[in-house]
Amino acid sequence: MFCAAVMLTGSVLPVMAVGTDAQSAEETHIYTLSSSDSDPLGTLKKQMIETADSSEAISEDSSVLTAVGFDSTKTGLQNATLHLTSGKETLSTSYTEVAAVKVTEDTSPVIQLTSDTVNLNNGDEWNASSYIKYLYDETGKLPALKESGNVDTSTDGTYEAVYTVIDLEGQTSKASMTVNVTTPGPTPEELAAQAEAEAAEEAAQQAAAEKAAQQAVSVSSLSYSNSGSNPYSGGWSNCTYGAWQAVYENLGIALPSFGSATNWLASAQAAGYSVGSAPRAGSVAVYYGHVAYVSAVSADGSSVYLIEGGYCGHYNERWAANGGTSSQPLIGYIYF
Repeated sequence: MFCAAVMLTGSVLPVMAVGTDAQSAEETHIYTLSSSDSDPLGTLKKQMIETADSSEAISEDSSVLTAVGFDSTKTGLQNATLHLTSGKETLSTSYTEVAAVKVTEDTSPVIQLTSDTVNLNNGDEWNASSYIKYLYDETGKLPALKESGNVDTSTDGTYEAVYTVIDLEGQTSKASMTVNVTTPGPTPEELAAQAEAEAAEEAAQQAAAEKAAQQAVSVSSLSYSNSGSNPYSGGWSNCTYGAWQAVYENLGIALPSFGSATNWLASAQAAGYSVGSAPRAGSVAVYYGHVAYVSAVSADGSSVYLIEGGYCGHYNERWAANGGTSSQPLIGYIYF
């Protein structure tokens, strides 16, 4: 038998020991509760655990209390048999004692909150009444309620919400709660969407810049004649004629004959001209089987604006991908 409890009064009562026929000198512990207690068995259990004379730790969460002969609705002193069972799945320990339970009448209003702390996101609604767990007044009429603390869910911070209840006689009780308001960070989904939006915006800006670069060259302002001593025949129906003529009319350079289109890069390099793989305005692009004058280069260098002959048998201007195509890849550029 276990006999341990908070002595809330100075009196003790002699009682019969449980399971014996003789008088015992053991004490009957007196536990005191309020008539407004919303969880009387929980309060009794807590008092028994706090004063238990036992080397074994007792958990409030895993223990169970039964009280025989106890009525929480009646005020005054009552004799009750309290049985506390605390244990795990395979091992349990039981305590039983005969105790006196004193139920006192509570004349002040009572308020209990659902928690000591609540966390809210910035922008959430603050509904003070939703955090009230228990409200009681002995008159049977709900007391007046006032909440203060100026919780502002539009501003991050820590607030104290104070609840005050007032009964018809002017008696008050208070309870408080800490309210934390924070702005949550972006979720992984939101971060992914943001990155996707930024990539799309960057692509749109790049496309706009390329389009602007393309539009910077006015096709109508370019005109070509047959001036100079062009070593190639066929006029603008011949790509080598067109490349030679475009260099002459734009740069004033009369090139020698470099042979067929595919040989232009090697012939120009042998003649002392610089060559390379990077596009430049005012250069000649040499492809397998084709040559063309580069009039402009896009902002990102991915496209070149070509002046060419032999395009479907005539003079032509167009934007083309730097590097050529799979059927007509780029060999390199001749610089002047």
